[in-house]
Amino acid sequence: MRSTPTPLVELRGFTAVDPRSQRVLLEDINLTVDHGEQLLLLGASGAGKSILLNAIRGVIPHSVPLHISGDCFVAGKPVITNTVADLSRTVGNVPQDPHASITLPLVEDEIALTLENHGVDPAEIGARVHKLLASVDADHLLHHRTQSLSGGWIQRIATVAALAAQPSVVLADEPTSMLDGAGVAAVMQVLTELTGDDGALILVEHRLDELAEGPGLPERTVVIDAGRIQADGPTRQVLTEHANQLEANGVWTPGVRLPEYPTSTLTDAAPLLRARNLTVRPAPKVDPIVTNIDLDIHAGERVAVMGANGTGKTTLLMALAGLLPVDGDITGRPPVMVFQNPEHQFLTHSVHDELRFGLNTDAATETAVQRLSTALGIDHLAELNPFRLSGGEKRRLSVVTGLLAAQHRAEPTVLLADEPTFGLDRAATTTMLDELTAHANSDGAVVIITHDHRLADAWATRTITVTQGALV
Repeated sequence: MRSTPTPLVELRGFTAVDPRSQRVLLEDINLTVDHGEQLLLLGASGAGKSILLNAIRGVIPHSVPLHISGDCFVAGKPVITNTVADLSRTVGNVPQDPHASITLPLVEDEIALTLENHGVDPAEIGARVHKLLASVDADHLLHHRTQSLSGGWIQRIATVAALAAQPSVVLADEPTSMLDGAGVAAVMQVLTELTGDDGALILVEHRLDELAEGPGLPERTVVIDAGRIQADGPTRQVLTEHANQLEANGVWTPGVRLPEYPTSTLTDAAPLLRARNLTVRPAPKVDPIVTNIDLDIHAGERVAVMGANGTGKTTLLMALAGLLPVDGDITGRPPVMVFQNPEHQFLTHSVHDELRFGLNTDAATETAVQRLSTALGIDHLAELNPFRLSGGEKRRLSVVTGLLAAQHRAEPTVLLADEPTFGLDRAATTTMLDELTAHANSDGAVVIITHDHRLADAWATRTITVTQGALV
């Protein structure tokens, strides 16, 4: 009689509680993932998706000391008695924040490190690094410095580094959040091909329309809400039978669109921000990243900056914010910048202090802080360290602090935000766009970078495309 293979992932009554706040982060999770399965994990921001992935790869409880009960097994071995390093031989992790996983200065070394750590023959490493980079159309980056790459390219590098050792279980936490269309297709193809008949993929993703239209959605979907599994079954069935609940929870589902935002009426007043002949070079006598940009940003505008990964979008915003040396002229009121990586702007040890940093301590400021933190769903996080939040919570906190800084300038100003909605569910995205619109409508302006065409179509009053450092 043929024996049944041991599941690659199995959780039985698994519960995780934060001992500091007594928050129940996961409650009575029962989940089995077998060989050859691809699973889509859906849920609102903060529902517990990333916590569940961290439990499977052993970060909980070995690195994040939560109180746990129940069982969690990977390839038949209990996670509680295996270190994160031990589990990494079986589990590959594509992180929600790709920057956090990059450790070495050169792209080739970053990928080779994984192969070296798993004992791959040194004679094979070079060819495998080339093959992995080519699989996500990044072979031209072989000798590049990781620090010089855009967020989208970093996401591709982090993905193939996680897959380099051919793990049996792949945990992919929003692996396409910073990618252009070509990047989405390349990364998803690599993830799905890796699974085959023997591996397993657990995918957390918000960009379901692009997956449905391209590589296709995983055949199985699990819905998690407030740390509990609400549904588990064939994807089409789950999306149909639980459509109302997913809609109420603000989860992205295929075909759901953002509300249309009204266009703005511009005045003849001078622009809030103006760039003329703007050129940015990474070093003297080196080809520029951004070339001869002319751009006016007027009060009331909502501008979406789009373009392929690595074309200069982030460099453009950093230059407009006065954070890079430039050739050319930038005039107007100093803008406020929200960075692509939220952690790059955190300065304190609690959400409460982060929201108020640099602001006046008066009643009007406190009212604005309370309103925005409640609207964006971070009011209950006041005592937590910003660096310990989930990816979506960090993103919301960073944009709220940017909005507060912009609103408390003496004069209306431009808010520059680099991918302010990545990692957010539909409800948080809609609220975020509402608040950005309110800032623009208050004689300010907003410029964002995004790869989400549905967002640009519904929200932006103007879309500009950057191609090879130039505006198109």
